Amino acid sequence: MMNHAIILLSLSCLSLLACQGKSMEQPTIPEDKMARIMADLSIAEAATQNLGTPQKDSMMHVYFVQVFEMHGTSLEEYEKNLRLYIQDMPRLEQITKQVEDIFGK
Repeated sequence: MMNHAIILLSLSCLSLLACQGKSMEQPTIPEDKMARIMADLSIAEAATQNLGTPQKDSMMHVYFVQVFEMHGTSLEEYEKNLRLYIQDMPRLEQITKQVEDIFGK
């Protein structure tokens, strides 16, 4: 179930950002921290899975704010780094593998 959330999150981000051009800028969030953030976001998604839409949206917002605070970053910084990692698919695949390892897959 968690694997589906990770894949869904990754595919959603890929579809939103696929048209971006390559950048020389390097990510500011290290790969291992990025993996932990993605894992925590997946847990937040799973925790709200059975809620109705208005409740789910509210709880997702609360959980996402908590995740970013816990990791000392922001949604904007996370998205910026995700765009940079998407431009380097082998690195993104490595991060995704780290997320799976966090969940013991």
